[in-house]
Amino acid sequence: MARKFVMAFGLLVMCVGGWVLIKPLGLKDFADLFLTPSGLWVAAAARVLVGVMVWLSANASRMPRTLKVLGALFVVGGVALPVIGLEGMQNLAQWGAGTNTMLLRVIGLLAVALGTFLVWSVSSPRDER
Repeated sequence: MARKFVMAFGLLVMCVGGWVLIKPLGLKDFADLFLTPSGLWVAAAARVLVGVMVWLSANASRMPRTLKVLGALFVVGGVALPVIGLEGMQNLAQWGAGTNTMLLRVIGLLAVALGTFLVWSVSSPRDER
């Protein structure tokens, strides 16, 4: 179940990253969904959930150590969101909205790369090689 979840999440990240490559300011639209008090908690919980699922799928993946590190980073990021707070996240989003669209495209490209890596990592169980 964890592998399928991570694969679906990777596909979602690839799609959002591709959308940002095409429409860089679309990242602001996406971020605005989470820039509310309840949205911040949803984003934090989602990061923790994704981190746990990535961690759980690591042993059956092509890159177990890397996925364990990524899973831990997702969990730390999820726990950090409430610490940073809504105002901090709004300031970060405001900075991002005013930045060069080329930088936003690079972020989109990194998202496509992360999603692709996640899908590739869990697409074939380790024991089937």
